[in-house]
Amino acid sequence: MMIETQMHAATPTPTIDPALQDAWSFIRSGRPDVARVRIRGTVTGEDFPAQAAFLMGLTHHVEKHYSRSLPWLERACEHRDTYPPAWHFRGWALYWLGRPDEARLAFEHHLMLTPDEGDSHFGIGLIDLEAAQWDAAEARFHTAIDLQRNRADRIDGVAKATARIAEVVQQRDGDLARAEALLAEALSLQSDLYEAGFRRARLLRRLDRHDEADVVEAAAVAARDGQGANGP
Repeated sequence: MMIETQMHAATPTPTIDPALQDAWSFIRSGRPDVARVRIRGTVTGEDFPAQAAFLMGLTHHVEKHYSRSLPWLERACEHRDTYPPAWHFRGWALYWLGRPDEARLAFEHHLMLTPDEGDSHFGIGLIDLEAAQWDAAEARFHTAIDLQRNRADRIDGVAKATARIAEVVQQRDGDLARAEALLAEALSLQSDLYEAGFRRARLLRRLDRHDEADVVEAAAVAARDGQGANGP
């Protein structure tokens, strides 16, 4: 089952303002601290443009400082100039701060602006999953996959949604074999999903496939250590 997506036109996201290009480059290269300095250097007074407020929030978001990112993202969302990504990242900030109802509203608003954003469906799916709304979660994850499967830059999104469908299948249906197969599929798309690797190893042991479990667990440990245990 898949969520029927709205067919209205998306609200376009403006390209990065030339004055903010340096800041954007520093965010992408892993230097959000420098980006913050550059952003402040482009803004006069306290009247931050929506895009500048969004990028300031993003500098904190990439550092996983969600309580610092949220006021900037809210500022961007409330700006007279609509900047759709602000709503998406506002949803994630609220989710990680343990405010799922508000996160859902932010994701849903983002989907009104950008109907084909699979990761906002994925975010709502996680909220449904944590509430044990299995069918609703599965539908959101399938929609996330459908919207991202033909995008080379979104293979990770397909992999994460597939891994979460495995969780639904295990919890709702008790079908360990199918859940394990879905996790294997997710890992074939993105091998560094170490949490999915650990879940697959546990399932393999429950299925009496211990040698395979050892190999999968070793790969998950290597992936976790390679990311410094900071993966999403």
